[in-house]
Amino acid sequence: MTEAGNERLVRSLDPAERLEHVLDLLLGAGRTLTRSENLSDALSYIADSVATNFADYCEIECAPSAGDEVRVSAGTMPPNFDKAGSMTQHLNDGRRTFGTLRCVTGSPDGFTDVVRKAVKILATEVGVVLAARAMTQREHRVADRLQRALLPEKLPALDGTQFFAAYRPASDEAEVGGDWFDAFALPNGRVAVSVGDVAGHGLEAAVIMGEVRQAIRTAAVAAESASAVLDYVNRIVLLRQSLGIVTALFAIYDPATGELRYACAGHPPPLLALANGPVRALPAGSLPLGCRDELQSREWTFTIPERAHMVFYTDGLVENDRDLIGGERRLLDTVRQLLCEAGASDEERSDPALALQERIFARVSNRDDAAVLVLSRTAPVPYYVFSAVPVVAALSRAIVAERLDRLGIEGERRFGILVALGEAVANAIEHAYRDADPGPIRLELTDEGKHFVLCVEDFGRWRPFVRREERGRGIEMMHAFMDRVQIQSTRASTRIVLKAAYGS
Repeated sequence: MTEAGNERLVRSLDPAERLEHVLDLLLGAGRTLTRSENLSDALSYIADSVATNFADYCEIECAPSAGDEVRVSAGTMPPNFDKAGSMTQHLNDGRRTFGTLRCVTGSPDGFTDVVRKAVKILATEVGVVLAARAMTQREHRVADRLQRALLPEKLPALDGTQFFAAYRPASDEAEVGGDWFDAFALPNGRVAVSVGDVAGHGLEAAVIMGEVRQAIRTAAVAAESASAVLDYVNRIVLLRQSLGIVTALFAIYDPATGELRYACAGHPPPLLALANGPVRALPAGSLPLGCRDELQSREWTFTIPERAHMVFYTDGLVENDRDLIGGERRLLDTVRQLLCEAGASDEERSDPALALQERIFARVSNRDDAAVLVLSRTAPVPYYVFSAVPVVAALSRAIVAERLDRLGIEGERRFGILVALGEAVANAIEHAYRDADPGPIRLELTDEGKHFVLCVEDFGRWRPFVRREERGRGIEMMHAFMDRVQIQSTRASTRIVLKAAYGS
């Protein structure tokens, strides 16, 4: 377009058309500023619109925040122009100036009053949006500092154990929320772990989260059990009725043995992922904190095997699309692919907690806060202790199957050992704690020369055995598949020793 052609284009319109032209520009600029995530692209569009409709050249310079400078321009600077052919408007919101908007025209008559007023309104519009962006960035910086203050600065560094954690705020909130993770050393050499979720988002939820997390830390120092810690914190929450709904998981981990004891208060169950593939959700239970005077949380015990991972998380990881069952299934599949299979990249393996979140939210933004804490054990364990619940049958078979693979035991011998093990574990689960809470089952694996030895021990009280036609053949199957079976029963425990020869 020729010099001053844009200005003549606007001048040629009648007043009504000219006003409509100006309004279209202002509306388009407003939509672009509010919808565009990239400020430079939005300002380039506005500069181009001004140069196309009202001037020969438009230049916008601004600095919405420290170290964030933007300069865009459009059109061609005319060679000769006077004072009437140039105007500069400050970009401000009435309190702070963020930059300037400059227009130049080669028209002999300069800018019309309509154009000058339009550019002035446009500069104000841009200034208000820049102020809002600056405030949002400031809020995010403050929120980020607050979140860093509420979450642990670093996780414990242990020989044979690694901790990884990631926090992701709800996508429509500032960088702060009510979910937390924590892991810290206890005076007795063990490590305390807590994960929890305060209902809601934003600053209020974060403040409550900080109070509950600190109460857990205080109780953990002299705790006798994981459930005792949650019982203590439950009383704290009851004193503050305004705290709302809080779910939590607290655990005590022994790095020497790999044993982890935990209790839940309305929180999602942890996941145990073994090296050779099985990923299982462990027991949970109890109501959220503050729902009743006596929490009555149950304590569970699970040993984390060598090269296995315990995954703790908040419900933002599984309830994102309001399909809880589908979310839990997706989480199990993602944990298996990431931690148990060979498809993970080196970068993902270096931080599995962050990688887990990125895979879960790869195609959709998260509506709720989400926290993940991964405990990865690389050291061997001397023995295994599990609460006597059905999931232990699958876990124990997977643990023994991996050991058999290492020893090269395969075929019918391998099959027979796993069947005998399954019967021994099933008997302990079904009979040892029939009228009581599930107590511990201890599993030991040893190699004695060319003999593989399994010991399954429980500490419950069995009822007198009564044979029934459809039941009671477990011991016979153990004898059928193993070279030697010993059953040692005392008032304190029942111990089944299974021995199988292998090799030449």
